[in-house]
Amino acid sequence: MKKQITNVAKAGKLLCLDGGEYSDYQVFGFFVVLQDFTPMAEIKLFEDTPEGKDANDYGFDARAFLAFLLRKGLLLEIEYGTFFLGTYCSPAAAYFQPV
Repeated sequence: MKKQITNVAKAGKLLCLDGGEYSDYQVFGFFVVLQDFTPMAEIKLFEDTPEGKDANDYGFDARAFLAFLLRKGLLLEIEYGTFFLGTYCSPAAAYFQPV
């Protein structure tokens, strides 16, 4: 049986918000979804706000959008640590950074 893909962020699920490419890539954080929502629909709603009016290809402010989602009560931010497992198959560069 093929799993059906949904475009809805489901309440109770863990969500990683990230963006960018190459050296610009960043993780904005990890969140618990508090109520079901459709992420792409929320972007459209954000574009209709004063802070989202410039949300085009080069003007999208991901942090402002995240604040928009948090204000709406859709997400709860989780504090998290990092366990980096090294580079190039060598654990010599591994490190743990707690919360």
